[in-house]
Amino acid sequence: MKANRSQIIVRAGFLFILVNFLLAVFNIIIGFLSNSLAIASDAIHSLTDAISGIIIIVSEKLASHHKLSVHRAKIERVTTIIIALIIIAVGTHIIIDSIKNIITPEEVDYSVPVMIVLIASIAAKYALAFYLKKAGKTHRSDVLIASGAETMNDALISVAVLVSAIIYLIWHINIESYISIAISIIIIKVGLEFIFPHLSHHHHHHLEQDPDHDHCGKV
Repeated sequence: MKANRSQIIVRAGFLFILVNFLLAVFNIIIGFLSNSLAIASDAIHSLTDAISGIIIIVSEKLASHHKLSVHRAKIERVTTIIIALIIIAVGTHIIIDSIKNIITPEEVDYSVPVMIVLIASIAAKYALAFYLKKAGKTHRSDVLIASGAETMNDALISVAVLVSAIIYLIWHINIESYISIAISIIIIKVGLEFIFPHLSHHHHHHLEQDPDHDHCGKV
């Protein structure tokens, strides 16, 4: 059971890295072609997500080691906090860049390829988020649940960019910086909720409720 759980978490980590790396590459190209700050910021976020995937794999390998297995809950808790700090850092970075763009606005160029990539990016992120959250709940892994929430936030950013692109194409009003700030505040809030679970009414410590980890002690 434990070996199967560990393999699934590691597999999810590799999938997390692969999908986010590919999304980052596509978004970097499209962000450069369209001169869109929001898409470029999304690309940066995807790269930090790939780093989170590496953290997931390393933490699970450490937790699965026979000498460290009794500390599994603590290791996964620390990993969840690291991912949460990454979420907060990226959210803050996007807010700063968005404010700069409001002060000194730049023209954006939303073309058909840009719109197609945005829609494909949204679909990929929602699919990955669903997979990570389901796997996290099934195997009681706060790390996967946190990664799923992070991916869902990425999808929300892409939705916001898509909406701002449609508004720009129809009315020629550029609001992507304002939307990016609003979404970033939500991102930072989610990150804080993973560090301070009492801030959220929906977050539960699945690991602490797992009967397989009774010997782990309090986190």
